[in-house]
Amino acid sequence: MIVTARFLILTVVVGSLLLNCGSLFIQSTNSQSTNIQYVSSDFVKAIDAAFIEMTDDEEYIDSYRNIGLIFPIPECVNYFGVSEFPYPDKFDFNYKEKVFTMCYQKNAGSPRQEMHELAARILVKLLNRRYKIQLNYEVKQLDTGKLGFFGTLKNAVDTGECQVSVASTAIDSSRDSQIHFQCPYASSTNGFLRTTLDPQITVNNLNDLNRTGLLVGVATGTFYESFIPQISAATIVGASTTQNVLRLITQGKVHAVLGDINDLITFQKISTNNCTDCNVRGIGGTVEMASFTSGYIVASSATSLVVSFLVFVVSLTLVFY
Repeated sequence: MIVTARFLILTVVVGSLLLNCGSLFIQSTNSQSTNIQYVSSDFVKAIDAAFIEMTDDEEYIDSYRNIGLIFPIPECVNYFGVSEFPYPDKFDFNYKEKVFTMCYQKNAGSPRQEMHELAARILVKLLNRRYKIQLNYEVKQLDTGKLGFFGTLKNAVDTGECQVSVASTAIDSSRDSQIHFQCPYASSTNGFLRTTLDPQITVNNLNDLNRTGLLVGVATGTFYESFIPQISAATIVGASTTQNVLRLITQGKVHAVLGDINDLITFQKISTNNCTDCNVRGIGGTVEMASFTSGYIVASSATSLVVSFLVFVVSLTLVFY
């Protein structure tokens, strides 16, 4: 009874403090880690504004084309409903003492890696120019073997391992409810690469992949897993990264690989010895890809510290309770 009373009192105190500290907005309660690092609304708004500006930045547009990306840069108005997004007055990040860290998946491959590095470089340029600062920054490549593509990057921004995931992540409603997407900075379409394994089997479209005995590769934790229910008769061969899936082609272990058509076309071009007679086919539908920040957003950085502490206290109380 004493423990219960203490818990109730603590709950009341926590609620009062939260009301006094400002509004708390949490998009998701599902995280791979309890070590949540909250981010401020002004920080997220600055990143949002920079990515909107990026899609109209001449250096970004020229470099995007030079990488060889064949699909257009999306208009930001399609996502946010506005063509301009005002920067907040300050960049709410302790850049004098902390390293501004961005991240994407390890072994992203070409042209993904070039795309991610470009987005990171332009993001820093725009923030420096807007706020007249010099960010000390780094770009981390994360191993996605344990949690998959999206799970790894979400966990990284939620725990503060990086502040922004610059990986070109396909926007969909299930992800949008867990993190905070910025304006899409690239687009592509879905596709599959038909390998030379068992060439007598005709595969011209997605329906043709829905066949018993066919082996289809897909990277775990990626948007392309959403196509699995449509090819339920096939045997799915999962791999931790897109590059590991593509290796299945050269190893002769799959009949087809699902993926981003940019990645598949690039692989086919550079793999003339192993994929001479491979075919890349589109599945259809435009995919808009974006960076994202944590969905654990509070009113200010001061609130962030208080909320993180209170969550820690409540967690301890629940353990003892």
